[in-house]
Amino acid sequence: MGSARTLSITLPPEMLQRAESIAKGETRTMSELVREALRHYDRRAWWGEVSAYGLQRAEERGLRERDAKRLVHESRRGSNSRNRRPPTLKRMAAQITAKNRYGETSTGPARGKEKLGS
Repeated sequence: MGSARTLSITLPPEMLQRAESIAKGETRTMSELVREALRHYDRRAWWGEVSAYGLQRAEERGLRERDAKRLVHESRRGSNSRNRRPPTLKRMAAQITAKNRYGETSTGPARGKEKLGS
């Protein structure tokens, strides 16, 4: 663990008893229990940041929860073809963005291109 440092913390009696009980039940030291709790806290905070980023990006693109479910199903159906790469999230979001931009009601990789003469 490299150069570990000692940390002194204060816990309410009930929390300390619970921590000691958990550590004993899992045959861990209190230090191991606290390290694991901090790792868990860090993972949870990271997922919160990722989730907030995803929600922001979805909102910028006009995506809603129902769009995500539909796009996942479309992606899974399309990925069965051997010669066709499964769509990436970026391509799926572009389909929705194109739909919104051109005011069309259906999606697909070629939608909107007819209007541009492509």
